Amino acid sequence: MAGSILKYLTCFIILLTPLCSFAADNTLGKHFGVSVPLGAAGESFLHYSYDFGAVGDIAGGTFIGSIPGLIKEIGDSSKGDNYFSGDQMAADVAGAFVGSVIAHFLNNKLQVYIKKKNETTNVSFLFRY
Repeated sequence: MAGSILKYLTCFIILLTPLCSFAADNTLGKHFGVSVPLGAAGESFLHYSYDFGAVGDIAGGTFIGSIPGLIKEIGDSSKGDNYFSGDQMAADVAGAFVGSVIAHFLNNKLQVYIKKKNETTNVSFLFRY
């Protein structure tokens, strides 16, 4: 039951993210939308490179996905007419967290096998439901 709800929630967030990230004058949505793939990339890197476990991969992916937003906010605060926005930083962290959770779910369900024999490479995707 919980797995089914998570699947529907994941699909809903994936479908909603492009709408949020490209909406006119929706700064928080843009921060959230940009941070989702960054968090997913961070979690995927940690998932396949290190053995931190589920919590470590998601927390690390959230941290990695939030770094570009933090750099942007620090850059904004150095400008005379702009300031550090906690709301935008929260949207960055939330987006990176959602991306990390989605990536963790997919990385545990999707396996990639690459076999190289002589000059040919076979790539197959196995999706375990």
